Amino acid sequence: MERILTKEEIAELLSAVNEGEIDTEEFGGEIDLPERGEPSRLDLLRLQDSGRWRFQNIDILLDGFARNYGMSLTNRLQSSVSVKRNDLETVEFETFLNNLPKNGLIGILRLDPLKAGGLLILDDQLSFSLLELMLGGTTRNKFTIFERAMTAIEINVIKGIIADACPDLKKAFAPLENLDCSLVKVETNPRLVTIVPPDSAMLVTRLTVRVDNLQGKLTLAIPHATLDPLREKLKESALGSGGGRRESLWSRRLQEEMGETEVTLAASLGKVTLSVRDILNFQVGDIIDLGCEPHSPLQIHVEERPKFAGLPGVKNGKKAVRITGQM
Repeated sequence: MERILTKEEIAELLSAVNEGEIDTEEFGGEIDLPERGEPSRLDLLRLQDSGRWRFQNIDILLDGFARNYGMSLTNRLQSSVSVKRNDLETVEFETFLNNLPKNGLIGILRLDPLKAGGLLILDDQLSFSLLELMLGGTTRNKFTIFERAMTAIEINVIKGIIADACPDLKKAFAPLENLDCSLVKVETNPRLVTIVPPDSAMLVTRLTVRVDNLQGKLTLAIPHATLDPLREKLKESALGSGGGRRESLWSRRLQEEMGETEVTLAASLGKVTLSVRDILNFQVGDIIDLGCEPHSPLQIHVEERPKFAGLPGVKNGKKAVRITGQM
Protein backbone atom coordinates (compact mmCIF):
# COMPACT_ATOMS: atom_id res chain seq x y z
CA MET A 1 0.00 0.00 0.00
CA GLU A 2 1.36 3.43 -0.94
CA ARG A 3 2.18 5.73 1.93
CA ILE A 4 -0.18 8.70 2.43
CA LEU A 5 1.54 12.07 2.77
CA THR A 6 0.94 14.18 5.84
CA LYS A 7 -0.21 17.81 5.67
CA GLU A 8 3.32 19.02 6.39
CA GLU A 9 4.82 16.85 3.61
CA ILE A 10 2.21 18.09 1.14
CA ALA A 11 2.99 21.70 2.07
CA GLU A 12 6.74 21.12 1.60
CA LEU A 13 6.13 19.46 -1.79
CA LEU A 14 4.00 22.37 -3.05
CA SER A 15 6.58 24.86 -1.82
CA ALA A 16 9.36 23.02 -3.68
CA VAL A 17 7.31 23.01 -6.90
CA ASN A 18 6.63 26.75 -6.65
CA GLU A 19 10.32 27.54 -6.07
CA GLY A 20 11.41 25.42 -9.06
CA GLU A 21 13.30 22.87 -6.99
CA ILE A 22 11.24 20.06 -8.60
CA ASP A 23 11.01 19.75 -12.39
CA THR A 24 7.36 18.95 -13.15
CA GLU A 25 8.00 18.29 -16.88
CA GLU A 26 9.66 14.97 -16.13
CA PHE A 27 6.36 13.62 -14.85
CA GLY A 28 4.55 14.07 -18.15
CA GLY A 29 4.46 15.91 -21.42
CA GLU A 30 1.75 17.80 -23.15
CA ILE A 31 -1.80 16.63 -22.74
CA ASP A 32 -3.83 16.06 -25.89
CA LEU A 33 -7.13 17.84 -25.38
CA PRO A 34 -10.20 16.72 -27.33
CA GLU A 35 -11.41 18.92 -30.14
CA ARG A 36 -13.72 21.65 -28.99
CA GLY A 37 -17.28 20.87 -29.90
CA GLU A 38 -20.62 22.53 -29.34
CA PRO A 39 -21.17 23.47 -25.68
CA SER A 40 -23.74 21.42 -23.80
CA ARG A 41 -26.68 23.34 -22.42
CA LEU A 42 -27.05 23.04 -18.64
CA ASP A 43 -30.56 23.82 -17.48
CA LEU A 44 -30.11 24.73 -13.83
CA LEU A 45 -33.87 24.89 -13.40
CA ARG A 46 -34.08 21.17 -14.13
CA LEU A 47 -31.76 20.53 -11.20
CA GLN A 48 -34.06 22.13 -8.66
CA ASP A 49 -35.37 19.81 -5.98
CA SER A 50 -38.93 21.04 -6.32
CA GLY A 51 -41.06 19.76 -9.18
CA ARG A 52 -43.27 22.83 -8.76
CA TRP A 53 -40.65 25.01 -10.48
CA ARG A 54 -39.76 22.46 -13.11
CA PHE A 55 -43.39 21.87 -14.08
CA GLN A 56 -45.15 25.20 -13.92
CA ASN A 57 -48.90 25.11 -13.21
CA ILE A 58 -48.78 21.41 -12.31
CA ASP A 59 -50.44 22.25 -8.99
CA ILE A 60 -53.52 23.56 -10.83
CA LEU A 61 -53.76 20.30 -12.73
CA LEU A 62 -53.42 18.22 -9.56
CA ASP A 63 -56.02 20.29 -7.71
CA GLY A 64 -58.43 19.50 -10.53
CA PHE A 65 -57.69 15.79 -10.16
CA ALA A 66 -58.31 15.94 -6.39
CA ARG A 67 -61.68 17.63 -6.89
CA ASN A 68 -62.81 15.19 -9.59
CA TYR A 69 -61.63 12.13 -7.65
CA GLY A 70 -63.55 13.30 -4.59
CA MET A 71 -66.75 13.38 -6.66
CA SER A 72 -66.03 9.92 -8.10
CA LEU A 73 -65.56 8.45 -4.62
CA THR A 74 -68.74 10.17 -3.45
CA ASN A 75 -70.71 8.51 -6.23
CA ARG A 76 -69.20 5.07 -5.58
CA LEU A 77 -69.52 5.09 -1.78
CA GLN A 78 -72.79 7.06 -1.63
CA SER A 79 -71.21 9.17 1.12
CA SER A 80 -69.76 12.65 1.12
CA VAL A 81 -66.04 12.36 0.27
CA SER A 82 -63.51 15.19 0.05
CA VAL A 83 -60.00 14.90 -1.39
CA LYS A 84 -57.60 17.75 -0.60
CA ARG A 85 -54.04 18.16 -1.87
CA ASN A 86 -51.52 18.82 0.92
CA ASP A 87 -48.02 19.16 -0.54
CA LEU A 88 -45.96 18.66 -3.66
CA GLU A 89 -42.30 17.63 -3.77
CA THR A 90 -39.67 15.80 -5.79
CA VAL A 91 -37.84 12.78 -4.35
CA GLU A 92 -35.74 9.93 -5.71
CA PHE A 93 -37.73 6.82 -6.56
CA GLU A 94 -35.72 4.61 -4.18
CA THR A 95 -36.22 7.03 -1.28
CA PHE A 96 -39.91 7.28 -2.11
CA LEU A 97 -40.37 3.49 -2.00
CA ASN A 98 -38.49 3.19 1.29
CA ASN A 99 -40.84 5.71 2.92
CA LEU A 100 -44.10 4.16 1.72
CA PRO A 101 -46.63 3.32 4.47
CA LYS A 102 -46.60 -0.25 5.71
CA ASN A 103 -49.47 -2.49 4.54
CA GLY A 104 -50.71 0.10 2.05
CA LEU A 105 -51.97 -0.52 -1.47
CA ILE A 106 -49.92 0.53 -4.51
CA GLY A 107 -51.84 0.97 -7.74
CA ILE A 108 -49.64 0.95 -10.86
CA LEU A 109 -51.13 3.20 -13.54
CA ARG A 110 -50.53 3.30 -17.29
CA LEU A 111 -50.58 6.82 -18.77
CA ASP A 112 -50.30 6.24 -22.52
CA PRO A 113 -48.82 7.82 -24.60
CA LEU A 114 -46.57 9.06 -21.76
CA LYS A 115 -43.89 6.60 -20.69
CA ALA A 116 -43.27 5.04 -17.27
CA GLY A 117 -46.81 5.64 -15.97
CA GLY A 118 -47.49 6.53 -12.34
CA LEU A 119 -48.42 5.24 -8.88
CA LEU A 120 -51.45 5.78 -6.65
CA ILE A 121 -50.89 4.71 -3.04
CA LEU A 122 -53.52 4.26 -0.31
CA ASP A 123 -52.25 3.96 3.26
CA ASP A 124 -53.51 1.10 5.46
CA GLN A 125 -56.00 3.26 7.36
CA LEU A 126 -57.64 4.50 4.18
CA SER A 127 -57.56 1.04 2.54
CA PHE A 128 -59.30 -0.82 5.37
CA SER A 129 -61.79 2.01 5.99
CA LEU A 130 -62.83 2.06 2.32
CA LEU A 131 -63.07 -1.74 2.37
CA GLU A 132 -65.50 -1.60 5.30
CA LEU A 133 -67.62 0.98 3.48
CA MET A 134 -67.64 -1.12 0.31
CA LEU A 135 -68.88 -4.11 2.35
CA GLY A 136 -71.78 -2.19 3.88
CA GLY A 137 -70.22 -0.52 6.91
CA THR A 138 -71.14 3.01 7.98
CA THR A 139 -68.98 5.92 9.08
CA ARG A 140 -70.74 5.90 12.46
CA ASN A 141 -68.85 2.73 13.36
CA LYS A 142 -65.20 2.63 14.39
CA PHE A 143 -63.36 0.47 11.87
CA THR A 144 -60.58 -1.93 12.78
CA ILE A 145 -57.24 -1.30 11.07
CA PHE A 146 -55.41 -4.63 10.82
CA GLU A 147 -51.63 -4.88 11.17
CA ARG A 148 -51.30 -6.92 7.99
CA ALA A 149 -51.32 -6.63 4.23
CA MET A 150 -54.62 -7.00 2.41
CA THR A 151 -55.58 -10.38 1.00
CA ALA A 152 -56.19 -10.97 -2.70
CA ILE A 153 -59.98 -11.00 -2.14
CA GLU A 154 -59.87 -7.70 -0.25
CA ILE A 155 -57.75 -6.14 -2.99
CA ASN A 156 -60.27 -7.20 -5.64
CA VAL A 157 -63.05 -5.51 -3.65
CA ILE A 158 -61.21 -2.20 -3.38
CA LYS A 159 -59.53 -2.27 -6.80
CA GLY A 160 -62.44 -0.36 -8.34
CA ILE A 161 -61.78 2.63 -6.06
CA ILE A 162 -58.22 2.89 -7.38
CA ALA A 163 -59.41 2.44 -10.97
CA ASP A 164 -61.83 5.36 -10.48
CA ALA A 165 -58.79 7.65 -10.46
CA CYS A 166 -58.02 6.85 -14.11
CA PRO A 167 -60.84 8.83 -15.79
CA ASP A 168 -60.21 11.68 -13.35
CA LEU A 169 -56.52 11.80 -14.30
CA LYS A 170 -57.53 11.73 -17.96
CA LYS A 171 -59.89 14.65 -17.36
CA ALA A 172 -57.24 16.63 -15.44
CA PHE A 173 -54.64 16.17 -18.19
CA ALA A 174 -57.14 16.81 -21.01
CA PRO A 175 -56.00 20.43 -21.66
CA LEU A 176 -52.46 19.14 -22.34
CA GLU A 177 -52.68 15.56 -23.60
CA ASN A 178 -55.33 12.98 -24.42
CA LEU A 179 -54.27 10.24 -22.01
CA ASP A 180 -55.30 6.61 -22.11
CA CYS A 181 -55.14 5.95 -18.37
CA SER A 182 -55.72 2.50 -16.90
CA LEU A 183 -54.93 0.48 -13.78
CA VAL A 184 -52.31 -2.19 -14.56
CA LYS A 185 -52.26 -3.99 -11.21
CA VAL A 186 -52.28 -3.46 -7.44
CA GLU A 187 -49.27 -4.41 -5.30
CA THR A 188 -48.67 -4.51 -1.56
CA ASN A 189 -44.87 -5.01 -1.69
CA PRO A 190 -42.91 -1.86 -2.70
CA ARG A 191 -39.98 -4.00 -3.90
CA LEU A 192 -42.15 -5.34 -6.72
CA VAL A 193 -42.80 -1.83 -8.05
CA THR A 194 -40.06 -0.91 -10.55
CA ILE A 195 -41.53 1.53 -13.04
CA VAL A 196 -38.29 3.61 -13.22
CA PRO A 197 -34.64 3.24 -12.10
CA PRO A 198 -33.96 3.84 -8.37
CA ASP A 199 -32.27 7.23 -8.89
CA SER A 200 -35.08 8.65 -11.04
CA ALA A 201 -36.86 11.80 -9.86
CA MET A 202 -40.51 11.45 -8.85
CA LEU A 203 -43.09 14.20 -8.51
CA VAL A 204 -45.00 13.23 -5.35
CA THR A 205 -48.37 14.68 -4.38
CA ARG A 206 -49.84 13.84 -0.98
CA LEU A 207 -53.58 14.14 -0.45
CA THR A 208 -55.99 13.75 2.47
CA VAL A 209 -59.22 11.79 1.93
CA ARG A 210 -62.13 12.41 4.31
CA VAL A 211 -65.33 10.36 4.46
CA ASP A 212 -67.47 12.02 7.14
CA ASN A 213 -65.42 11.45 10.33
CA LEU A 214 -62.98 9.02 8.69
CA GLN A 215 -59.63 10.15 7.30
CA GLY A 216 -56.75 8.58 5.39
CA LYS A 217 -53.76 9.45 3.23
CA LEU A 218 -53.51 9.13 -0.54
CA THR A 219 -50.33 9.64 -2.58
CA LEU A 220 -49.99 10.22 -6.32
CA ALA A 221 -46.46 9.77 -7.70
CA ILE A 222 -45.48 10.43 -11.32
CA PRO A 223 -41.89 10.21 -12.65
CA HIS A 224 -40.32 13.37 -14.05
CA ALA A 225 -39.61 11.38 -17.21
CA THR A 226 -43.36 10.93 -17.65
CA LEU A 227 -44.10 14.63 -17.30
CA ASP A 228 -41.13 15.94 -19.31
CA PRO A 229 -42.99 15.93 -22.67
CA LEU A 230 -45.65 18.19 -21.11
CA ARG A 231 -43.26 20.71 -19.55
CA GLU A 232 -43.44 23.24 -22.38
CA LYS A 233 -47.21 22.81 -22.71
CA LEU A 234 -47.61 23.55 -19.01
CA LYS A 235 -45.54 26.69 -19.44
CA GLU A 236 -47.37 27.85 -22.57
CA SER A 237 -50.77 27.33 -21.00
CA ALA A 238 -50.17 30.26 -18.66
CA LEU A 239 -48.50 32.80 -21.01
CA GLY A 240 -49.06 33.58 -24.63
CA SER A 241 -46.27 33.79 -27.17
CA GLY A 242 -44.35 37.03 -27.50
CA GLY A 243 -44.72 37.81 -23.80
CA GLY A 244 -48.25 39.16 -24.19
CA ARG A 245 -50.95 37.62 -22.06
CA ARG A 246 -53.83 35.99 -23.86
CA GLU A 247 -56.86 33.98 -22.94
CA SER A 248 -55.12 30.83 -21.81
CA LEU A 249 -56.15 27.26 -22.01
CA TRP A 250 -56.41 27.21 -18.24
CA SER A 251 -58.91 30.09 -18.25
CA ARG A 252 -61.19 28.25 -20.63
CA ARG A 253 -60.77 25.08 -18.62
CA LEU A 254 -61.69 26.85 -15.39
CA GLN A 255 -64.76 28.36 -17.03
CA GLU A 256 -65.90 24.90 -18.11
CA GLU A 257 -65.33 23.48 -14.63
CA MET A 258 -67.11 26.39 -12.95
CA GLY A 259 -70.15 25.75 -15.12
CA GLU A 260 -70.38 22.21 -13.69
CA THR A 261 -69.83 23.23 -10.06
CA GLU A 262 -72.78 22.47 -7.76
CA VAL A 263 -73.96 25.20 -5.35
CA THR A 264 -76.68 25.32 -2.66
CA LEU A 265 -79.79 27.39 -3.37
CA ALA A 266 -82.35 28.20 -0.64
CA ALA A 267 -85.54 30.30 -0.57
CA SER A 268 -86.16 32.23 2.67
CA LEU A 269 -89.60 33.41 3.83
CA GLY A 270 -88.15 35.82 6.34
CA LYS A 271 -85.90 36.22 9.34
CA VAL A 272 -86.55 37.27 12.93
CA THR A 273 -84.39 37.60 16.04
CA LEU A 274 -85.67 35.98 19.25
CA SER A 275 -84.28 35.33 22.69
CA VAL A 276 -83.34 31.86 23.84
CA ARG A 277 -86.09 32.07 26.50
CA ASP A 278 -88.74 32.60 23.82
CA ILE A 279 -87.43 29.69 21.76
CA LEU A 280 -87.44 27.36 24.79
CA ASN A 281 -91.09 28.30 25.46
CA PHE A 282 -92.25 27.43 21.94
CA GLN A 283 -95.17 25.00 21.74
CA VAL A 284 -97.04 23.32 18.93
CA GLY A 285 -99.47 25.82 17.43
CA ASP A 286 -97.46 28.97 18.26
CA ILE A 287 -97.25 31.54 15.47
CA ILE A 288 -93.97 33.33 14.69
CA ASP A 289 -94.27 36.81 13.16
CA LEU A 290 -91.59 37.12 10.47
CA GLY A 291 -92.14 40.87 10.12
CA CYS A 292 -92.84 40.92 6.37
CA GLU A 293 -95.93 41.55 4.23
CA PRO A 294 -98.04 38.55 3.09
CA HIS A 295 -97.28 39.19 -0.58
CA SER A 296 -93.67 40.31 -0.20
CA PRO A 297 -91.21 38.33 -2.35
CA LEU A 298 -89.01 35.59 -0.99
CA GLN A 299 -85.24 35.95 -0.81
CA ILE A 300 -83.42 33.31 -2.85
CA HIS A 301 -79.91 32.68 -1.49
CA VAL A 302 -77.04 31.13 -3.44
CA GLU A 303 -74.43 29.75 -1.03
CA GLU A 304 -76.02 31.85 1.78
CA ARG A 305 -75.80 35.07 -0.26
CA PRO A 306 -79.02 36.82 -1.40
CA LYS A 307 -79.12 36.70 -5.19
CA PHE A 308 -82.75 36.69 -6.45
CA ALA A 309 -86.28 37.61 -5.41
CA GLY A 310 -89.16 35.24 -6.06
CA LEU A 311 -92.73 34.14 -5.30
CA PRO A 312 -93.72 30.78 -3.81
CA GLY A 313 -95.94 28.35 -5.66
CA VAL A 314 -96.50 24.74 -6.71
CA LYS A 315 -95.22 22.91 -9.80
CA ASN A 316 -95.77 19.24 -10.61
CA GLY A 317 -97.19 18.72 -7.14
CA LYS A 318 -94.09 20.10 -5.39
CA LYS A 319 -93.25 23.42 -3.78
CA ALA A 320 -91.48 25.79 -6.16
CA VAL A 321 -90.28 29.38 -6.44
CA ARG A 322 -90.67 31.69 -9.43
CA ILE A 323 -87.80 34.17 -9.86
CA THR A 324 -89.15 37.70 -10.23
CA GLY A 325 -85.92 39.71 -10.11
CA GLN A 326 -82.37 40.08 -8.91
CA MET A 327 -81.20 41.50 -5.60
